[in-house]
Amino acid sequence: MVKSKGKKDKQIISKEKFSFKGINSFDNYLIIIGLALSVVIGYFMRSWPLRFNRLLGYDPYFFLREAAYYLSGGIPQIDPMAPTVARSFVAEDLQGLPILTSILSKVTGADLLKVHMYLPIFIGVIGAILIYFVALKAWGNKYVAVISSFFLAIMPAFIYRTAGGGLWKDTVGSFFFILFMLLAMFIIKEKERNKTILYGVLSLIVLILYANTFGNFFFIPLIVATYVLFKPFIKETKKIKNLTLKDRIIKDIDMWILVGVCLVSLIYANFLIPTYKLESLRIYLALLGLGFASIINLSGYFAKDRRYYIVFMAVLSVILIAIAEFVLNYNILGYLFKSIDISGISGQGQSSTFSDFLDKFYLFPIMAVIGAVYGIFQILNNKNAKQTLFILSAFAFNTFMSYQMLRNAFFGGITFAIIAAFGFMGIYDFLTSKFSKEKALPITIIALIIFSSLSLYNPLDQRYGGSIPYRTSQSPHLDDNWLSALLWLNENTPQEEIVCNWWDYGYWIQTVGGRRTISDGMRSGMDPWISGFGEFLGATDSTGIQKITAMEQEAYRATGNNFKMNYVLVDQSLLVKTSVLNSVIGRDTFRTAYFYFKGTSKLNNATTYVYESGATRLFLVTGDTNTYCYIEQNNQRYGVSNFVIENPNEKNFVYENVQYTFQSIPQIIYITPQNAIMMPETIKDTLFSRLIVYEDGLQNYNLVYDNGYVKIYRILR
Repeated sequence: MVKSKGKKDKQIISKEKFSFKGINSFDNYLIIIGLALSVVIGYFMRSWPLRFNRLLGYDPYFFLREAAYYLSGGIPQIDPMAPTVARSFVAEDLQGLPILTSILSKVTGADLLKVHMYLPIFIGVIGAILIYFVALKAWGNKYVAVISSFFLAIMPAFIYRTAGGGLWKDTVGSFFFILFMLLAMFIIKEKERNKTILYGVLSLIVLILYANTFGNFFFIPLIVATYVLFKPFIKETKKIKNLTLKDRIIKDIDMWILVGVCLVSLIYANFLIPTYKLESLRIYLALLGLGFASIINLSGYFAKDRRYYIVFMAVLSVILIAIAEFVLNYNILGYLFKSIDISGISGQGQSSTFSDFLDKFYLFPIMAVIGAVYGIFQILNNKNAKQTLFILSAFAFNTFMSYQMLRNAFFGGITFAIIAAFGFMGIYDFLTSKFSKEKALPITIIALIIFSSLSLYNPLDQRYGGSIPYRTSQSPHLDDNWLSALLWLNENTPQEEIVCNWWDYGYWIQTVGGRRTISDGMRSGMDPWISGFGEFLGATDSTGIQKITAMEQEAYRATGNNFKMNYVLVDQSLLVKTSVLNSVIGRDTFRTAYFYFKGTSKLNNATTYVYESGATRLFLVTGDTNTYCYIEQNNQRYGVSNFVIENPNEKNFVYENVQYTFQSIPQIIYITPQNAIMMPETIKDTLFSRLIVYEDGLQNYNLVYDNGYVKIYRILR
């Protein structure tokens, strides 16, 4: 009977093994389908801008122009399109991205613009696949890994820099960022020292390539520093007494290899890449953070318990802050608590608001918080502790940087995706502790489906009838109005012309319009012409020429370039850049308020156009014999005595001193099909108002192009 029972058990085990293999096969099919879904949806969500056949943003046009130089025989030593500064391409801008795209264009025969259009999409899709392997190596769970891949494929913050036509340095940098995370997982989990060293060498190569993109490469050393700082809090499974310092370092060889790789890459960037000499603070802060984290960690080898380690960590942190403040002249506390202005005049440099977080991350922070809590729980219980701590360190650092600066949300999206996916593992583990696995699994799957569906379909999004503008939908900033203006500029002005412009649009004018500009997006050394253009807009018709002459003279003094500007270009967006304009000229001159167009209504022969700003509504009434404008606020009606209606291609309609039977306001209202803008009457005679709004009362400027949004004037002198 015993033998018979043994045979029966053996048969049962054999059947279970067969069944398990079948499940494994089905499981693999699910993973392949999941990854394929990530690729298809990731490509679809990023390909939307391709229909416009133009690049996104501003900087991608600069990189396209650089790549075109390489294709045509080599990059010039000094940028010929920036005559107000002697800009060295080699010393002031890293060439990794344009070299890459020019080589791809040469090798494949593809049009350079197409390369710049499609490469971001492929980087986004490849990033989603790579993050699968990061999560798989970290936790050994294929389901968490495939969910991470899907989340990154649909993550708005990641799409923000990997959509078609959106080729920034951060875009290329993201590939190396994720690749380094994958190699870090190999380093942390590897038991054989030789293999660990090999992975360290590979990670060093990745970091050096990453450094050559200039895409926030210094984030990696600071993430490693965060990991090093908190690693002593991981409980050791077996405490070995009487270890020498050498033994302890060898025991933590994986961590010290990561430190060494970061240290070498920072030294390489500082001494061998000229561009970092202009951004040395990034290198010094990363070195400072990495060095202090290493010293603090080493102190843990001698600390009797964690209380001593925490005290030493606090003391050295104070020293770190003091060195940054008094040696590097960098206010770390001011940066942490946003008490200092770090953004400058760049919109992407602004700190993130709640609306920005909702726009870039939507629901993902909810699951990321759950994932972070679950990760801490895993670390405290010494389950996958080291790799979880590393990913949590990356998540914490990237989240903070996303909060500090809008453009960094792109990197935050990478770690938000993987930690949010880990959150579902946490939910499943929690449910299995309360219910059976048979109940926990379907509940978790249902939660995942609901979450994923809402993440794909945002009912708050304006495109679906909501009220929140979805900025990651990635319509090109260079819209049809701008494109037509730049084509006109290219075809109707001398090739050697230098345009008087606001810095935002410099790259567009240089690359698409083919004309030199007084300032552009690099901004290095361009303060006299950025502030000079602000002063020009604040001047009057008679004094504006003096401002233009002053900018020309400053360019000659700085570079020896003697030129005369004959064209000035403005657009409606300047009317809402008042805070930036005020900051560059150092005084409060420009003020505007914004109304959004809401709709129209008709009564007899009169048409009413309605605009709103909060609880305030503006009405423009046009009829056969009469046109007037008024505002309603708090059940009170106020007449608008002075208003201007945009008339594309011709002079605008100007209405002044319109009389009403009720109270009037003195402010000027500029009305366009998209919005209405209120400004004080005190700036009526400035070029800010005359060039953009009134289009008349000018003796020294002749309007030669007007499409209702972008306006080009010939300077008469």
